[in-house]
Amino acid sequence: MDLISQVQERFLSLKSQTKFPFPNRIFLEGVVMVARKINEEKLEARIFEIQRNLAIVVAILIFMGQLSIIGVFVTPRGFRVTLAGPLTGSSRIKSVTNNPVVNMIIDIINIAIAKMLIIDQFRITGTVLTHNGFTINCGGPLLGTARTQPKIPRIISEYDNLHDVLCRFFNIDPKSFK
Repeated sequence: MDLISQVQERFLSLKSQTKFPFPNRIFLEGVVMVARKINEEKLEARIFEIQRNLAIVVAILIFMGQLSIIGVFVTPRGFRVTLAGPLTGSSRIKSVTNNPVVNMIIDIINIAIAKMLIIDQFRITGTVLTHNGFTINCGGPLLGTARTQPKIPRIISEYDNLHDVLCRFFNIDPKSFK
């Protein structure tokens, strides 16, 4: 049972026990709005936690040599760093002439990106599918892009839409599939 249903049940039980000085409908709508706000804050916290965990996993993969910088996207709002490697179907970037100084500079850049991911200065902003795998993009205020923030109403509506489409496509009862 979700929080809104619990609040509505509690309201109805209180209503039967006492007399409310407020019109019932207005009071209940206010309580439901507060419950929705609490649900949105919990969802935002969970999404932020997922984003942080994803950034830490990507940083670990950089330290392990599975991901490396392969390019930079230039956008009107700033820059985004592109990461790829053996894990994503690409090869690890290295100097064409095997110059150790160039390879060391690439390693330093990779370490700096991993550090920025760990201290939450960079966040994962998306992925791009390519002909030989995919890349992971990250950015943050240091590169001129704003931090990514979850958009709760959009996420909920997109989840509901996906749920409806899956239920219709696979002929599943929507109430049994949550």
